[in-house]
Amino acid sequence: MKLAKEFYRLPLSFDVERLQQELAAFDEDDWRAHHESFKGNSAIALISVGGSFNNEFKGPMSPTPALLQSPYIQQVIASFGEVIGRSRLMRLAPGCEVPLHSDINYHWHNRVRIHIPIVTDDAVQFHCDDKQVHMGEGECWIFDSWKYHKVVNDSDKMRVHLVIDTMGSSRFWQMVNEASLAYGNLEDPDFKPKHLSYTPEKSTEIITEKVNFPLVMPPSEVRLLTQELCAQIQSATGNGSVASQAFIKLLNDFALDWQALWSQFGDDKAGWDVFHRLRQQTLAQAAPLEQQVMVDSQTSAMKILVHLIMGPAMSPELAQVNTAAPQPASTPSAPISSQTRPAPSSQAASTMKKQQPEPGLTRNSPCPCGSGKKYKQCHGQLN
Repeated sequence: MKLAKEFYRLPLSFDVERLQQELAAFDEDDWRAHHESFKGNSAIALISVGGSFNNEFKGPMSPTPALLQSPYIQQVIASFGEVIGRSRLMRLAPGCEVPLHSDINYHWHNRVRIHIPIVTDDAVQFHCDDKQVHMGEGECWIFDSWKYHKVVNDSDKMRVHLVIDTMGSSRFWQMVNEASLAYGNLEDPDFKPKHLSYTPEKSTEIITEKVNFPLVMPPSEVRLLTQELCAQIQSATGNGSVASQAFIKLLNDFALDWQALWSQFGDDKAGWDVFHRLRQQTLAQAAPLEQQVMVDSQTSAMKILVHLIMGPAMSPELAQVNTAAPQPASTPSAPISSQTRPAPSSQAASTMKKQQPEPGLTRNSPCPCGSGKKYKQCHGQLN
């Protein structure tokens, strides 16, 4: 989420000794390497789709067995009183880093990641844009994930953070805006965080996300997101006027045509093929402009179009998830059968390239930009 400042320290603190005690209960086998194989990066899922270890953003979130065995971590997460999305313990080995990247996908458009360091060192530095901070053990932070950021561990310790994703209610954002320390004012001597001690046998209630992606994105949201991207293109420096105007016209035309299809089909399965065809046609028209239209010095408008709008605009795989019976937190979600996806009509098949993905875009789908690479190796990198 875009924030007014790069970093905010929230007015909360937590019991480091108890957090480290619960951390020590995990074995090395409980940790999973980063899905992009970043050296020294590993994690334990605490809240995830279906309550299993996965890297998915779409679908009902549930506690994992790792969270269920950690009573104080449950109390920490519950203490925010917010609807919680993906949450993890994240490790960074000595001498390693989280590579420079920005989080511009749909999940991060309206979410922040709360960081609570459990094990760290002064030599661990969190960089965001041209700012950097050290997040101390037991502290509570959020940052602007839309800006380019990285973490460098120059210590000899295995850094571990508890990370919690949330959109945040008005109460949460009031706390951020009125009681937190923003970057540039982190040394306020009057800052006194509220401490949460461990309470044995305390019952907790963690509210998890049940709806996070649309089956078919409503036209009002498509219009909002395309207008936001248009504004970014217009404010960027170095874009040629002809290319920028062509890209903006594509966005406006797409929003209008999506509205027309929605008025005919809504999110009914009968319209999935034509919605998908519209996405693919728009991406094909936008692809030649990728290197010419930027939103900043490092990010193309095409990349944001894929991550923020086109990929999330349809998630037909959720049709089965939303109608399936609830599953225990300790078992993974049922796999989505290819038979649940709509088969393209003969007319649609003749207009789509073989490498283009099914309406449900996954990390292993061919990238919809038409490069021929997998989505995770192209526009899906680092998101």
